[in-house]
Amino acid sequence: MNFQNLMQQAQKMQREMNKKIADFEAKEFEYNYQNSSVIVKLTGKLEIKNIVINDVLVDPEDKTTLQDMVAEAVNAAIKAVSQQKDAITQSAMPKGMGGLF
Repeated sequence: MNFQNLMQQAQKMQREMNKKIADFEAKEFEYNYQNSSVIVKLTGKLEIKNIVINDVLVDPEDKTTLQDMVAEAVNAAIKAVSQQKDAITQSAMPKGMGGLF
């Protein structure tokens, strides 16, 4: 295989990976935290679209617990979506070539 063919293959793989990532980033994900206590909707770009908090969690005298739970839910949602994006990126790389791109 000559260098030009190798470069063309690499460019094709890069375009395919960029498309997969763009498609992923356009998707919306819903993360259900602790049996619907908090539901976080976010995009593949990790932009929060909506947060739904179960009414039973709303206690005006205990605002701190609610804030902590929302922060935990958002962080868990971001981690879950990030792991899915990483999996797409890793799957686009041929075995043994992870450091080339």
